[in-house]
Amino acid sequence: MTRITRQDLPADIAVFAGDFASQPLVFAHLLDVAPGLDLTHVEVIQRSHGLRLGAYFEGATVASLAAKGRTLVLILPAAHEGVACPVVQTAHLTPLGSFRGTVPHLSATP
Repeated sequence: MTRITRQDLPADIAVFAGDFASQPLVFAHLLDVAPGLDLTHVEVIQRSHGLRLGAYFEGATVASLAAKGRTLVLILPAAHEGVACPVVQTAHLTPLGSFRGTVPHLSATP
């Protein structure tokens, strides 16, 4: 049986805020503005902001972002090629910035 090891790797995560009724609407909008985006590496947080953000950021960042009280969209680095996030400000998304956090990485342990 293969064992799996989890490591939290440091990453710069682009965070956007908006008002969306559902996750599918966020994804549809993202595909309109950045068609090459890999949505499996995008987090849409509409409730339990603090709890969900805590998986990626430390306490002060969580508190700051959770206070936005809207739909939060995290674009993880694996969602796009290159360093710069291809998503820009739109009528529905406001960039909050790039925040240093961590992303989980799972690997097989020999």
